[in-house]
Amino acid sequence: MEKVKRISKKQCRLARGRAKKIIEDLRKKVRDKYIFSDSLVGSGKWGTMMSDLNGEYDLDYQILLTHNSKEYNKTKQKFDNPTKIKNDFYEAFDSIKNKHEKFENSTTAITLKNSQDDKPFHIDFVIIDPNKNQIVRRNNKSEILQKNEFTWNSLPSKHFDTFNNFKQFNSNDKRKLIEEKIIPAKAKEKRKSENDPTKISSCEVFIKEINNYRRENERDKR
Repeated sequence: MEKVKRISKKQCRLARGRAKKIIEDLRKKVRDKYIFSDSLVGSGKWGTMMSDLNGEYDLDYQILLTHNSKEYNKTKQKFDNPTKIKNDFYEAFDSIKNKHEKFENSTTAITLKNSQDDKPFHIDFVIIDPNKNQIVRRNNKSEILQKNEFTWNSLPSKHFDTFNNFKQFNSNDKRKLIEEKIIPAKAKEKRKSENDPTKISSCEVFIKEINNYRRENERDKR
């Protein structure tokens, strides 16, 4: 078992390159129905990525649907069928995997898992309607739990507010926050068991430390 450690951009170059190729192939597969842009988000974007105790790390990408998509209902001004959208994208992803990969259709993401031991990474792709600030999410009905049904769910506005606060910090403050607060806090959480009720996600760590840092700075200025 490996130690929890920070993953640099150089170390995740293979995963980033694979994600880029997947997105290129995906765009060709779905272009008759969907037009989208893409964005690396989360730890991979901000340089705060950590491996877990098995040496694995994650990258997170958003698939941002545009209203130029054929499946966009211009009359109703919305994408009508999130279940169809998720299934269409899952089928397209699954058709472009290589022999060392598999895709899983989870609650919000479509997750690539690489089975090669020397390349332990996962890549999560989530589907977003950026104009409505919504994400496709599984919402199965209790009476038919075995049937996957997906709906549009609003993204928490606090996430955007927090990331905007981070963007406004100067370079020195960002570096200090990442190295002295976020990385140690994320490493602590990564060492916890998945069954530990106190464990929080990397995103929650990021938001918590940014908000704490902002409040500390505001208090110091008084």
